[in-house]
Amino acid sequence: MLRWNKALKKDAKGFTLIELMVVVIILGVLAAVAIPLYTGYIKNARTSEGVARLGAIMTAAKAYYQRFSQWPADPSDDGFYADFTNTEHFSYSIDSGGGGTGSFGLAADGLDVDGMSGVSITMTCASVSSEAVVSVEGI
Repeated sequence: MLRWNKALKKDAKGFTLIELMVVVIILGVLAAVAIPLYTGYIKNARTSEGVARLGAIMTAAKAYYQRFSQWPADPSDDGFYADFTNTEHFSYSIDSGGGGTGSFGLAADGLDVDGMSGVSITMTCASVSSEAVVSVEGI
């Protein structure tokens, strides 16, 4: 019987407390690095959603300009078919140049959801024939 106990103790395998603590520390360091990176990726993805919506609205505004020779003054103008409804993370508006023939600007402002408050996206078009310029702040 004594021989069996010695053999059992000799073959017993396991982790020491030090080894377990080293693993816990390594996992903590990895989590401390990964979580901020992940939240940054999520914020960028949500910002891409806002830029895409502004692009669609700008396309509709250019179509309006082609038809009426001026930029739309209000989202509810007849012939201006753009979706200004709020999404989960942004509210959309005409920023500048509405009703005129010069430059035209749109804005998407972050709502207070999932850390998007303070994020602002602007899209400005110098003329109907030029490309729009996008600016993002607050990321």
